[in-house]
Amino acid sequence: MPNDQSLELLSLPSPSVTRLSQSAVQDTIQYFEPDLITIPGPRDAAAYAQVRDAADVFVIHPQLGRSGEHISHYRYSTDTGVREAPNTTSDPGMIDVLAVQNLDILPRLQSELETNTRDTGSRAATYLILPQFSIEWNTTSLSTTLPEQDQLTAISNCLPEPFTVLAGEQPAEYNHEWSVQSTQSSDTLPIVGLGADNQGSATVAQYSCTSRGTVAAEAVDASKFGLKALHGVGASTAQRLQQKECRTTQDVRNLSITELAELPGIGPTRAEKIHGHADVIESGEPLVLTNKTPIKTRGNQPPVCLDIETDGLSPTIIWQFGVYDPASDTHQAFIEKHNPKNPETVLEAFITWFIANHGNRTVLTWNGYGFDYPKIKQFLTQYCPEYLDAWDDVWTYDLYKWAVRDGNALLPGRTNKLDHVARALGYEAAETGLTGAKTAAVYQEFMRNPDDPEREPDWERHKQYCKDDCQALWHVYQAITDAKRRDMTDSGTGGVDGQQAGLTDF
Repeated sequence: MPNDQSLELLSLPSPSVTRLSQSAVQDTIQYFEPDLITIPGPRDAAAYAQVRDAADVFVIHPQLGRSGEHISHYRYSTDTGVREAPNTTSDPGMIDVLAVQNLDILPRLQSELETNTRDTGSRAATYLILPQFSIEWNTTSLSTTLPEQDQLTAISNCLPEPFTVLAGEQPAEYNHEWSVQSTQSSDTLPIVGLGADNQGSATVAQYSCTSRGTVAAEAVDASKFGLKALHGVGASTAQRLQQKECRTTQDVRNLSITELAELPGIGPTRAEKIHGHADVIESGEPLVLTNKTPIKTRGNQPPVCLDIETDGLSPTIIWQFGVYDPASDTHQAFIEKHNPKNPETVLEAFITWFIANHGNRTVLTWNGYGFDYPKIKQFLTQYCPEYLDAWDDVWTYDLYKWAVRDGNALLPGRTNKLDHVARALGYEAAETGLTGAKTAAVYQEFMRNPDDPEREPDWERHKQYCKDDCQALWHVYQAITDAKRRDMTDSGTGGVDGQQAGLTDF
């Protein structure tokens, strides 16, 4: 099976699109640079028109079909990009994307797949978009039901390749493998939400849909695009900017700081920050707002980048420690694969190796003061107290705190999550299809069923996810240390306020 292909699918739920200006829709598409766009949620011709006008890629909104039997079918490969299936010769290595107008069409789709009147690649994954599909929740029994489970399972059984359902009206963060039974076997059916969740949220998300059937989502609040993405710009300031013929961040960038400061309610302090952030977003490069350095290092050695994986936000185990050393370009992982209810073994393996090999190095994390460092100290205190003094002697830093919490830098990501910032700075991650929440959930399942081979995580995949975080952190650190500086601490502009307004906090 090919492992090097990934289709970038942008989901613009129709309720989110209707809240955006046309320039904000354009900004969203330019930011994500998708291969294909889908509009899940209710049928909305106006939203479809907005997206079609802004996009130069195919846009899927099958809800607009008149016959009630519409099936969209696209194929993707790195070489050809996205093509409509009728115009493309079937290739076993191409990713297929199917979308149906409504659930009544599923039996017809199954029949076409069974009889080969509709062909999909036999190796790369097939994705099925159900624009108005959601999991049913029973408030009485507090249980969930997968609608059309038998039908979806039958479709999956028609296909030799991996099969993933993209559920239009599930939240963008939803990513769950349903256990399903069929006459042939017991299997799993991956369901991934596309964000039109009917909860009043306005979220857009891009999905990296891999040849293996795994999906990684980057969800962003729709308000982070257009003028309101800028530091300190809310609805009223955006309106004043529009009155000055500024409709995009590039328009703001083209203004002088003096012109911005003259607008009612802005002034020199906000003007400098707004202008600086417009420059950051348009250039894709960070802007450092101080002469201070992010960290201190020892012995002219770069910091080592640390990331941990746990079984939740209130963990009972740190089951993976990942350390990337940029000096040697090596990554070391410590993973508890055998006894998930014993946190001591993996902890001791990590701390003895680290103190012996890197005890004199600076350690760098992203939000480490908020999670990694306190959890490591908590578990050391409980299980390996003899190493506490040595760990306390290690120089530890948190790049997220320095850049975002302390307001020392403006970053080009539309949120402050590490993967979003790193991607905006050009880092290309491996397409593992994992998130922090999903790794925790998978390990929780392993903890409940440690002797069940089907519950054992794909260790290499989880190792790669942690490695990605470590290397992404190094990429962001390099970008910040190489960034241009605009020292605002002594410029009479009042310094920075410790937050990036218009950006989602960690």
